[in-house]
Amino acid sequence: MFYRMSRAMKSEKGFLKSEKGFTLVELMVVVIIIGILVAIAIPVYNNVSKNAAEKACLANQRTLSGAVQQYRTVEGALPASLETLASDYVVEKPICPVDSTATYSMDATTGLVTCTHGTTPPE
Repeated sequence: MFYRMSRAMKSEKGFLKSEKGFTLVELMVVVIIIGILVAIAIPVYNNVSKNAAEKACLANQRTLSGAVQQYRTVEGALPASLETLASDYVVEKPICPVDSTATYSMDATTGLVTCTHGTTPPE
């Protein structure tokens, strides 16, 4: 009888030892590593998104400046405002990707196009 019980206990222990899988500690280490990677990646993603929006705003300003110069070449003078360009020189006035409430404006004497959120194109 004792022999049967000890044999059953051994088989149970052997069965438990032969199970494959991850321990709780191993899983927690993996979760912590993933958390650290996410904590690093989120600020980088936010900076990349912000830089891309600012570059797109500058590209919009350059496009509008090109339209102003085309108008100046054809008409012989600067347009009164950017809205004057809407019919023939640009399809529609772009929206600033940094701040949707910001607007593009043009200096009437120089033709320099700027955005009200603060990004100015390089000269």
